Amino acid sequence: MRPSETTKRLLAHRSGDRCAFPGCPKNLTVEGVGDTDPAITGEAAHIAGEKPGSARHDPRMTDDERSHCDNLIYLCGDHHVQVDKQQAAFPCEKLLKMKRDHEARVREAMNAACASVGFAELAHAVAWVLRTKPAELIQDYVVVPPEEKIRQNELTDRSRLSIRMGLGVAKDVRAFVENEARVDADFPERLKAGFLVEYYRQRGNGVRGDDLFDLMCAFSQQGLKSQAERSAALAILVYLFEACEVFEK
Repeated sequence: MRPSETTKRLLAHRSGDRCAFPGCPKNLTVEGVGDTDPAITGEAAHIAGEKPGSARHDPRMTDDERSHCDNLIYLCGDHHVQVDKQQAAFPCEKLLKMKRDHEARVREAMNAACASVGFAELAHAVAWVLRTKPAELIQDYVVVPPEEKIRQNELTDRSRLSIRMGLGVAKDVRAFVENEARVDADFPERLKAGFLVEYYRQRGNGVRGDDLFDLMCAFSQQGLKSQAERSAALAILVYLFEACEVFEK
């Protein structure tokens, strides 16, 4: 069974849209042309092969285990071919370590870059909001404290650390949103509504826990390449996590 599109997006986000092969500089997202969305060009490579006879196939695994994000590593086309053609040099253990190390570096870099987020990065990170129409919210919510949201959404310490880093610049995000609202009164509602629609869409697809938080990060970072801008998008998501109905049930 091939990985779902949701799994591929999750893998691309955790890999920072970059090939996980050590030393490979390739960014695996191509900017959209005209009105088209950005295109993901990376490949979700199986660590334990998908089918009998494929590289590192493990007959003991179920189809769901083979197509799960834990059994996939994000690679460019060249390195995908290499690890499969040279499978003796790239056993499962080596690829799993390559994946863990790469995804940890991506997460640490994004969290660390939160400290340098400014108005310029925030403006770029929410430019997509300005292309959307205000959404009409049909429900009212009572804002839930962050710790309660973390518990309700079954988030682990991995997501908690990103939330803590984002909360460190929440006052700057709040100032940015208030500044934008002076020019565009609908901006705060459009920003919030866009995230709410995506949050409930993913929940409707059965996504929960850290996977849900990471997919919301990926949503907020659409089209962004620089670490500063991706961290700004994380800060915006965490600001909404704290101040609004995003991540409430």
